[in-house]
Amino acid sequence: MFTIDPNASDYCRDIITYQEIQSYPRTLLWNKSTYCCSWNGVHCDEMTGQVIELDLRCSQLQGKFHSNSSLFQLYNLKRLDFSYNDFTGSSLISPKFGGLSILTHVLSGSSFTGIIPFEISHLSKLHILRFSGLNELSLGPHNF
Repeated sequence: MFTIDPNASDYCRDIITYQEIQSYPRTLLWNKSTYCCSWNGVHCDEMTGQVIELDLRCSQLQGKFHSNSSLFQLYNLKRLDFSYNDFTGSSLISPKFGGLSILTHVLSGSSFTGIIPFEISHLSKLHILRFSGLNELSLGPHNF
């Protein structure tokens, strides 16, 4: 479960005057009674209406990705950007990310710690996997 913390990303607050990066809780404006493709940071395929991209950068998110998160039901997700949030204490990157088999981009500078799970190797279409700004993240035993 995510919570919103206005201090979750010092980086976004610091650079906002230099770049056009907005730092605000995008999910705060999400309303279940409206079509999700109209939500800020959600991009859908024009033909199918399925979610293909989540841009949650600088959204002041903190917390953990639980294995039952609805995020892992977005099977058509191609791009996921949760850069510059604060997942400090999320000591595990969920193996469920490996089930999002058509992901091409995963971007984060959000303080994950722990071991990158083997299931990440199931992302055969992945072009970019960026977990930058991390202090305690390691690649476990893998067979690529």
